[in-house]
Amino acid sequence: MSDVKSTVKFKALVTETTAVLLTRGLEVEPVAVRDVVAHMVEMLAQQTGMDAEEAVHLVTSETVADAIVRASDQTREGAEAVHAVRPVRVDARTVSAAVRVLGRLVMAAAQAGKYASLNGDGRKAEQAMDLVTELGAALAVDRADGETEVPVGLLDELAQVVESVAAKIESERWSICPCGEVHEQDEVDVEVVPVMRGDAALARRLRSRAGA
Repeated sequence: MSDVKSTVKFKALVTETTAVLLTRGLEVEPVAVRDVVAHMVEMLAQQTGMDAEEAVHLVTSETVADAIVRASDQTREGAEAVHAVRPVRVDARTVSAAVRVLGRLVMAAAQAGKYASLNGDGRKAEQAMDLVTELGAALAVDRADGETEVPVGLLDELAQVVESVAAKIESERWSICPCGEVHEQDEVDVEVVPVMRGDAALARRLRSRAGA
């Protein structure tokens, strides 16, 4: 398998698959795409009795993309374990926001990430932590007027993540401490839902400055 990974055909298949995924609204880390391509080539080689170098010519970028899209569909069981998949941001505009307001959104994303991590949704936890890092980078820019620029797509994504975690707390009883013992965590979870929804609304208000 190591030999086929170095071939022009294999590398082209990885590149083509990445392009197909982008047209479907997904941005997937190159290493993850490469691993899926390698797995599908290996499986096809085993099923047909071909060498991997021959089997790679029978695998199409559409087939690989279909497999990744199915695996990452958040309505499917086990999708929370699929990492390295993010929605593509198509809006490159930015809006100006006060540093103190972005600080609140950093805390909101971090809290959402903590809930997701503690309740077994590694994919959403990773996405939330990526948002924390991106917001932190925006805050690190030295601006004398106390405001900084933040991407509209980041605000859209943050609002969706925080809102979805709030929904999980309500519908699936996600808890800040899912240990099974009673020590007033239920009260904390109930109180945090409206706060998280308020933070999601704040992100949407900032985003609205860019217009439709």
